[in-house]
Amino acid sequence: MARMQEQIFPSAQEEEEPLLGRASLRSAMAHRNLLVDVLAALFGVGAWVAINGLWVELPLLVEHLPERWNLPSYLAVIIQIANIGPLVYTLLKILHPSLRPDPTVYFVLALGSLASLLLTLFWDRTSFVAGANHSTALLILVFFLSLVDCTSSVLFLPYMAVWRRVYLPSYLVGEGLSGLLPGLVALIQGVGGNPNCVNMTLWNVTDFGNDSYVVLVPEELEPRFSVTTYFFFLFAMMIISALAFALLQNLRSIRRERVDLNISSSSAPEVIQTSSPTLDSLESSKSISQLVQDVPVVPHRELSTTSFAFLLGILGWACLLANGVLPSIQSYSCGPYGNVAYHLVATLAALANPTAAFLTLLLPRAKPKTLGLLALLGSFFGAYVLATAALSPAPPLVDTDAGSALVIMAWVSFTGLMTYVRVETANLMREDGASALFWSGAITQASSAVGAVTIFVLVNVCQLFTPYYPCG
Repeated sequence: MARMQEQIFPSAQEEEEPLLGRASLRSAMAHRNLLVDVLAALFGVGAWVAINGLWVELPLLVEHLPERWNLPSYLAVIIQIANIGPLVYTLLKILHPSLRPDPTVYFVLALGSLASLLLTLFWDRTSFVAGANHSTALLILVFFLSLVDCTSSVLFLPYMAVWRRVYLPSYLVGEGLSGLLPGLVALIQGVGGNPNCVNMTLWNVTDFGNDSYVVLVPEELEPRFSVTTYFFFLFAMMIISALAFALLQNLRSIRRERVDLNISSSSAPEVIQTSSPTLDSLESSKSISQLVQDVPVVPHRELSTTSFAFLLGILGWACLLANGVLPSIQSYSCGPYGNVAYHLVATLAALANPTAAFLTLLLPRAKPKTLGLLALLGSFFGAYVLATAALSPAPPLVDTDAGSALVIMAWVSFTGLMTYVRVETANLMREDGASALFWSGAITQASSAVGAVTIFVLVNVCQLFTPYYPCG
């Protein structure tokens, strides 16, 4: 899914909180306002909650909407197109350096809240386009939600530079929750089990009378609560995020927690952005990982040309698979194993993503060779996932518990490994300087877009993948 990466450089106004390791961080954390922590975390939830939440709801959406198993490929392409949002904002910042972040944040959160509300009301509305029935309302609203979430990556994190550095981890916790909370709620919701086949009588009206015949159809799924109710949860999260930002901006009692007491909403500390679209939502948070390192931040550590090219190759390959190719065919990979397996893949993979990103905070920096081996292992799981999709409707071990367990393990392992590789590669690129971040962002964007568009054509134009019909 499409993301941005920023790097925030400390300003002169933040000299009271130098990066001297965990001791100074622990000292700074002893003098903090818990209300700012809570508001920053709630504000961060709005970063990617809409798109992350929509993705884990796909096992139910594909059962209701006319695109059926092709729906993930539509969403992957729409998310790539929505990267026009951060690109436009970056261009505006270049043309108007004095552009304040807070009015734009208000606009983005308002747009996200409105789109989330409309999604709860019209997600199942369809219309005929180009001779076929399509989920026009959902696809249009997904574009606006993607626009909001992609733009948040170059907007929300730089805004947090207004506040003391100790509150940055709180925001990142909230950004992580934007993936965790929808996954947990979707686990609670369930999918109502795998459908049983029931008889349905159909009538054929002819000039010679009415003929009837009986066909087998899958019974309606009954999750613990409806898709509409789930979308109301996403809407509530967007509203809470918007309210948290409004309180951050306007509560006088917490203004002393800003970097400079003279900073108002009309100004912001200098933020040097090296942004590049389509990194994962939690990958953008890794630009702050130096806050919890034992050693001072190294502003620039040059990689060799070979290592740099190697890392770019790994990053491009990982994003091609993880952001473009495999999400687009997830329904074909998991559907033959049943709705329960598909549901567990969608939710557990969503939980594996922030978990893997968080591990990069705790573990020492990985070497390029280690990342190469991890990418190779992730590709092995990805190859199995792709094979299950290509062999649909009869993938390996279909209709067995072993097959379901294997596809779930493959998806979760692939997601965790590739997320770790992408985040850690971004960390190494960040330490190599702004130029390295630019090229990593360009490779990320290009490879994700190529993967999403290629699979969209293969799925919807060439129709190389065959859906599974449980009662066929």
